[in-house]
Formats: sequence, C-alpha cells, structure tokens
Amino acid sequence: MPTFLLNDFYHIESFEKPTDLSIQASIILNSNHAIFKGHFEQMPVVPGVCQTQMIKELLQQDIHKSLTLSKGDNIKFTGMIIPTQNPKIQVELSYKQEDNTYNVEAKLFFENTIFTKFKGTFINN
Repeated sequence: MPTFLLNDFYHIESFEKPTDLSIQASIILNSNHAIFKGHFEQMPVVPGVCQTQMIKELLQQDIHKSLTLSKGDNIKFTGMIIPTQNPKIQVELSYKQEDNTYNVEAKLFFENTIFTKFKGTFINN
C-alpha cells in the first residue's frame, strides 16, 4: 500500500477508531519538508493535494488496502494550514464501504479552526 507523504511530510501522533467505520487522528507536519520550498518558502502552506493525500493515506492505514481517489464530490479548503503556526492537525474521517468503493467524509482542523472539509470516493486498486 503506497504512501507518498506518511513518515516524511507528516507523522501520525495518534490514531483512534471510535467506531468500525471512523478514524480520529492527530498528525504532526514536517515544516522543513521540501514541498514548502515551492509552496511557499517565505510563508509555507500545505497544498490542497497534500491534504487530500493525507486523508487517503489515513484511510489506507485503517483498511490495509491501496486506494485511488475516484471522485471529489465536495472538497472545501476553508483555511490555510501553515505548518510553522499549526504543526499539529486533527483529522476526523468516516466512511461507508460498498464493494471496492469507499465513500468518505473527513475534516482537517485544529481546535475550532476547520481547514478542510472533504466528501469523496476512493476505490480499491
């Protein structure tokens, strides 16, 4: 199960399963990662594609299967994640499985600030 960002761009601090089909995780961003040199070195911001990839990788950690994003029904980036200001991010994720399809709702946040709201579909490769 390939991961591109886990254990390099971010690390999982905690990973909990409140229900069979949900995840609560705390992740720590690597503010020195090379991605931030291009996005933007003077004021680094976590790219939206990286946020979506982190959601995918956390789900893969739970189900132990390789996934591909097949549909982004509703993805809202409601705040910038600046790793030097918010190196620790909370993730809440819930999903429903139908055959090889996973319908996912997730949010990335810190305290009362929501950075990302995600609703989409991943398929098992």
